[in-house]
Amino acid sequence: MNTKGELNRSVRNTKKRLRESLIKLVGEKPLSAVTVSELTEDADVNRSTFYFHYKDVSDMVTEMENLFLADFNVALSALEQKSHDSITILFKCLESHMDLCHILLGANGDMAFVEKMKKVVELKCSRIWKDAVPELSDTETEIFDSFVIGGVMACLQAWVRDNDRQPAEAIAGVLNRLVLDGICPVVAGWQVK
Repeated sequence: MNTKGELNRSVRNTKKRLRESLIKLVGEKPLSAVTVSELTEDADVNRSTFYFHYKDVSDMVTEMENLFLADFNVALSALEQKSHDSITILFKCLESHMDLCHILLGANGDMAFVEKMKKVVELKCSRIWKDAVPELSDTETEIFDSFVIGGVMACLQAWVRDNDRQPAEAIAGVLNRLVLDGICPVVAGWQVK
């Protein structure tokens, strides 16, 4: 894999063409079925050039995932501010990585990545929710996590798959009202029996 020249315009253009081809191919078949041969043919990139940068398609996707997860973790830190902008910041981050979202969260995406995202969100949010509502038992926190995170992820996947997608601010506004104005006050009102 090439660790030099990442800022080189030619390298950026090559990787961009490979990403675009990967998006196109994943629209036609599962990610696991995409081969280096068809990827390089579609991107009009020599196979040796591909192998200069990556070991295989999985390596290419892993690089994309790692870049995304670094940005996603930064965006997640906005949740600690407990503001209505938090979800908007998350969706703007996702919007800026829409190419990867199409690959991993689209119809032929990677469920392992969806689970990885859920785990990252759960690690951050469980602590926030537990601090906000200390009366929640571990079981209640786990149920709350599953409900909210599963719902938000399902909305995210539907948003990514929608060709006539609403802006990040619009979907985040709906989720803010549902989660922050709807569910959180209900949970905060729970009494320990």
